[in-house]
Amino acid sequence: MLLKSLLSGLLWGTGISVLNYYYLHWVIKKNEGQPPQKEMLAVVNCYIARYFINIAALFVVYRNMWMLVGTAVGLTVMKNVTLVQQYRKSRQQAWKAKKKRAAGKTPAKGETGEKGEAGSNSKE
Repeated sequence: MLLKSLLSGLLWGTGISVLNYYYLHWVIKKNEGQPPQKEMLAVVNCYIARYFINIAALFVVYRNMWMLVGTAVGLTVMKNVTLVQQYRKSRQQAWKAKKKRAAGKTPAKGETGEKGEAGSNSKE
């Protein structure tokens, strides 16, 4: 019963987390091209609504402690997935930039390739 409560809470929290994630993306996409003030206000309102949705999700399961713990962990799932996605994306971009520098297309940061300037390795 303990594991069943924990897993059902995890599933519930993950579902709410995924819905929150797509809700935020929908709001951002819907408000593209709007004036910056209006766009920012929409995103702030979305975050406030998401907090209330998370609190409501936790309130629904507050009587069962293990389900509450599972829900709390589930609510953090999309944050962790997003962090991993962004880390992988940044690693790919860094790898592509490194390959370009190795091919001689663009100099590395601080290198100009000319003598006497920043980044040159000559000691005159």
